[in-house]
Amino acid sequence: MSLHSKSLKEVKTILNEIAENHESGIMRIVATDALDSESPLEYLQDVTNYGCISGSVSGLIYYVDTHAFFDNHYEEIETMRYDWEDQTGTKLNPNGDLKNWYAWFAYEQKCWELLDG
Repeated sequence: MSLHSKSLKEVKTILNEIAENHESGIMRIVATDALDSESPLEYLQDVTNYGCISGSVSGLIYYVDTHAFFDNHYEEIETMRYDWEDQTGTKLNPNGDLKNWYAWFAYEQKCWELLDG
């Protein structure tokens, strides 16, 4: 579902649908965050270009927040991790705080999925 070629109105319509109905809790959060920004497409591009480490995701800056995100979405993150490793044939190599790293990984992957999926 690539959003690159869509108009702003189409992007907002798609993101609203995702925010309300998508099976992925993480995808719903990403869609809601994008809709809350001034430019949803630019928001998603910033996350994919610079990562959560840049501070572009205000809800995932502090460990208390990334740890809560990880804990709340543990099963979905684990599924994403296994899928990624199966699809790429390589193991993820997290460094630093594991909950923080996996929270950022999951959020960034959903941004990629929206933009280029």
